[in-house]
Amino acid sequence: MEEKLSREEILEKSRQENRKGDERERTIRMEGESFSLLFTLLMGLILLFWKRAHGLPHEDVMCMFWTACVANRVYRLTRRQDTSDIVTLLISLALLIWNLVKFFQMT
Repeated sequence: MEEKLSREEILEKSRQENRKGDERERTIRMEGESFSLLFTLLMGLILLFWKRAHGLPHEDVMCMFWTACVANRVYRLTRRQDTSDIVTLLISLALLIWNLVKFFQMT
């Protein structure tokens, strides 16, 4: 009977640890998100160069870039509370607002 309780306790502990998915699934999801963000950044660079080469406004692409930077810094701040993240968040936020203002001024 004691062995059965021990086994059940081990199974329950394992269920609690894997409630949000196992480590392999979390790693694959995180790598997939990073991979897709890299391709989004590359496409943004292509669009940015195209627009600049043709004299088109590019604030929309820059807004998307700075939004990604702000979101990254907010997430990192909630996880580690490092003061360097606050500084880079404020810089990214200022550049996002500046590009948003420029974008809305041209429309």
